[in-house]
Amino acid sequence: MLQYIEQLFDTTGFPPRWHCGIWSDALGWLHIASDIAIFGAYLAIPLVLAFFVLRKPDVPLPRIILLFVAFIFACGFGHLLEAVIFWHPVYRLAGVWKLVTALVSWTTVVAVFVSVPYALKLPGLARLNDELSHSNTELQTLTDRLQDRTASLQVEVAERIKAEAKLAEHARELEQFNRLVVSRELRMIELKREVNELARLNGQQERYQIDRLDGDAQQAIAVYEEAPDETSQSGSGRVER
Repeated sequence: MLQYIEQLFDTTGFPPRWHCGIWSDALGWLHIASDIAIFGAYLAIPLVLAFFVLRKPDVPLPRIILLFVAFIFACGFGHLLEAVIFWHPVYRLAGVWKLVTALVSWTTVVAVFVSVPYALKLPGLARLNDELSHSNTELQTLTDRLQDRTASLQVEVAERIKAEAKLAEHARELEQFNRLVVSRELRMIELKREVNELARLNGQQERYQIDRLDGDAQQAIAVYEEAPDETSQSGSGRVER
């Protein structure tokens, strides 16, 4: 293998291209400069493409792009050999490299033909932009609706909190009123009992029939006695005195 590689760089039997035919300096350097310039361009393009594929792995058809990288570099290196042959006639290496370039080129051609049906199914850039713009518009609309709904819910929550506060205040006022009414009823009953007691002490008939209290009053008194508060306790204390 090493011997075969050495033969590729063997220039035996071939003179430099400067000595093949009549070359003027202008014509020779025209070929040399052009081949080197082409090699520079053919080297820059695959480097940019390779960098793009490596930095963006989700690019469509990455293998096709890599084949183009190999194809372009092979063509450029062939031009570099054409410039080198003016001094070092490595025609054997140039011939092998042209074979490599041909293989890479036809591999790329086959891959492109195979990938064309798949590539035709890919959406165009304009279509993707339109879909993206439409999606952004819908998203913005949904966001605006969500913000409006959030603001509306905040207003509803605030109003409900106010309503619940008012309801709680009314409930407290009603409870206080009920306690006052029950306390008054209890006080009236105690007063009637005192009047009946005084009547019995004086040998008179009881003036009030306490056992015949109104049913609603008795129920209210029963509820009040089951859950006494400060108002009822203070009222009871006044009765005991």
